[in-house]
Amino acid sequence: MQNKNREAILKIAAGAVIGLLLLDWIVIEPFFAGWKKQGERIAEFRQKVERGQQLLNREKSLRDRWAEMQKTDLVDDSSSAESDVRKAINRWAGDSRVSFTTFTPQWRKHEEGYDTYECRTVASGDQASLGRLLYEIETDALPARVEEFELGARDAKGKELQLSLRFSFVRISAAGKTGR
Repeated sequence: MQNKNREAILKIAAGAVIGLLLLDWIVIEPFFAGWKKQGERIAEFRQKVERGQQLLNREKSLRDRWAEMQKTDLVDDSSSAESDVRKAINRWAGDSRVSFTTFTPQWRKHEEGYDTYECRTVASGDQASLGRLLYEIETDALPARVEEFELGARDAKGKELQLSLRFSFVRISAAGKTGR
């Protein structure tokens, strides 16, 4: 009788262990995995709400900056815009005391509602004048941006330098100004 009781108890214990394992696999693990995933989604939504709140807090300054960008972009007439760019480049050359050896401009249209007037040029001068040129480009009233540049020496001592430069100007189209 003791063996039969022991066998019954072992069968019940084995069934209980198997039942607990199945309960763990089927109910408990998915519950906690779902709980964790829901917590991650809540954290993600909180971040989005916080970013949105920051944008709302900065709305006035962002709108003012956008209005300023629209006022200072290149004019819609391509020839007038190119003339403005040429005047700016001549001003930069005079202010920084560099000489441009090549100049290659090209218009690029973008689907996002703006065009860029991309210029590739090679300028030569000393370190101070080339640094001044980069400063003039970045601080000019026209919407210019230095995209890339490469600096190299033209003489053995490195006093005369050559700067290969690609910079661009932006022109916001009418569709871009209205925000499409």
